[in-house]
Amino acid sequence: MADHLGLWITDNAGCNGLGCLSSENFFKLPLTFMVQYWGSEEELHAYSKGQKHLSAWKTFNQKARNSDAVGIYHETYLISPGQSESIYVNMPEFGLAKALGRKAIISANSSARQRLNKQEQSS
Repeated sequence: MADHLGLWITDNAGCNGLGCLSSENFFKLPLTFMVQYWGSEEELHAYSKGQKHLSAWKTFNQKARNSDAVGIYHETYLISPGQSESIYVNMPEFGLAKALGRKAIISANSSARQRLNKQEQSS
């Protein structure tokens, strides 16, 4: 079972130019998390329907389904350009900033509303 999970993690770690913009792994025993950032919903679906992924997933699922040793959860969020923000202070680039790039906070975008392309409301 671990060999198939390892293949999946290795395959996704560099995202291999398949539309995956960035991938992060987090370890908090006894849990392991992988978060991926994809360029589009279409690229994510194309990857998930690809032979390499389907074959590895099928084998992994057959071996893991009757065991409580491994749990899987999957969440997908769709965000439109300009509808997210990441603020990093004294941090390495990771997460959304690694996937989408980071922007300096200046007077023109000093509020969350400005960074998220929302109109400031008058008091």
